[in-house]
Amino acid sequence: MKNVCFFRHGVAVESGTPGVVEKARTLTEDGRQKTRQAALGLKRLNLGLDSVFTSPLPRALETAEIVAEVLELPRPRLTDRLLPGTSAARLLEILKEIEGSAPVLVGHEPALSSAVSLFVSAADTGDFRLKKAGMAFAKVKTLAPRPRGSLLLLLTPGALRTLGK
Repeated sequence: MKNVCFFRHGVAVESGTPGVVEKARTLTEDGRQKTRQAALGLKRLNLGLDSVFTSPLPRALETAEIVAEVLELPRPRLTDRLLPGTSAARLLEILKEIEGSAPVLVGHEPALSSAVSLFVSAADTGDFRLKKAGMAFAKVKTLAPRPRGSLLLLLTPGALRTLGK
């Protein structure tokens, strides 16, 4: 494995919306459009990404499907390791399972930013949060005894959308 992209799901129906169960929240129409534009920016960066793994929740899966379509990658693969509430260490274990690839990992906060912090600094308490449809891109240094790497890019959704124009 050379690199990994951590990508937060796009703008979804608000938590607590009457009649919408938390685990069934989907992207809003605006969220789909902004995610597509951000994915176009990601494509323009030409980072050599080759696969997409995602939380099975609808808002993440929709995001992953958009990213895979725009980047012309195979359908996203579902993993519970990207569900909300997953520890940073458990999330990073997926990298050991997919060694040799350059994946996009689509998931939720605060797990994604905690995983990025742990991956690049050995502490899961970084002072940043990935915004919806934002991304972090890192170079993998080692997978054992635990995954470690260097942060190469940290882009807001606005920056990605600008690149995608």
